Amino acid sequence: MRHARSDLSTFIPNSQRGERLDRDIRAGLANSFRTIFDSLDSGFVVSPPRVETLLRLIETGPVQPGLFGIYAELVMALFEDRTEDAQVILDEALGLSPGISIALRFVTLDDGDLGQGQAARYKRLLSEEMPFALVSPLPEAIDKTTELLVSALNLLKDVIPDLLNELTAITREVVLISSQPNSDGISFGGASVFSLWGAIALNTHGIHGRVEAMTMMVHETAHLYLFGLAMGGRLVVNDDSERYPSPLRPDLRPMEGVAHATYVSARIIYVLDRLLSSGRLSESEIILARQHLQNAQDAYKAGMATVQKYARFTAAGSSAFEDLQDYMRQGKVTAHQE
Repeated sequence: MRHARSDLSTFIPNSQRGERLDRDIRAGLANSFRTIFDSLDSGFVVSPPRVETLLRLIETGPVQPGLFGIYAELVMALFEDRTEDAQVILDEALGLSPGISIALRFVTLDDGDLGQGQAARYKRLLSEEMPFALVSPLPEAIDKTTELLVSALNLLKDVIPDLLNELTAITREVVLISSQPNSDGISFGGASVFSLWGAIALNTHGIHGRVEAMTMMVHETAHLYLFGLAMGGRLVVNDDSERYPSPLRPDLRPMEGVAHATYVSARIIYVLDRLLSSGRLSESEIILARQHLQNAQDAYKAGMATVQKYARFTAAGSSAFEDLQDYMRQGKVTAHQE
């Protein structure tokens, strides 16, 4: 399912590129599923008509992120020779209804939102990136956060419509979660993984207004965007055993994580700069946005210094960062003084 698409690596948001990324990734998923079905031995039971229905569903239009999660766990079950588990997952995939909603939706870690057995799968896959205890928020937190996120999306529609269109082209679900800091006092704002392509998880504890809602959505969808540019592959070839200071986390991180954090920080700079120039923020929001902008600029500067010194890029990573640096060198970011 992996190959670089460097021709799509433009820093400026673009809805058509987002649609192409989603289409190409779904084509890769369909091809990977087809390869699995073609290689199954006679011990597995599958219905050829259902196989074709599933592949047609994937190729026709956007699908729920859970289908990518099904694929990820099917591959693992087959690799580990867990035949019974693999058959159960195959039955789940082939039993999907073609009537899947493709509109951006707000969900929680609940099977009622995600489908039977999916909440546990989402937790497993998200915890691979963020090892925290993940639970569904209280109803009042869900309502408040959803309202703030919708308000932030409406603001984005007015100020940076191209980014909104790109965001909705690659994002199917905003998964609202609740997670307290761990024993080390470390918390997180959100998470995203390629094995749940199209989903971003946001921690309701960190969203208190439109600025936080906007920043966190941009942060996680920028990760999705990078997954798409690399077609699920990597931005760097550095081994994960190599550890470097991260601009966004207190612990040393693999270069892949540092590169992601640096690029994400630049996307946040891009958005906050335009929000601050829009005249659409309240006085309190302006103060907060300036703080977030300064943090993002500091993170970008620190991250880029590390990336430039140590990163060994893949084709996708090289193209993405060349375009990023070209944009930043143009000096289009406005100086927003308090």
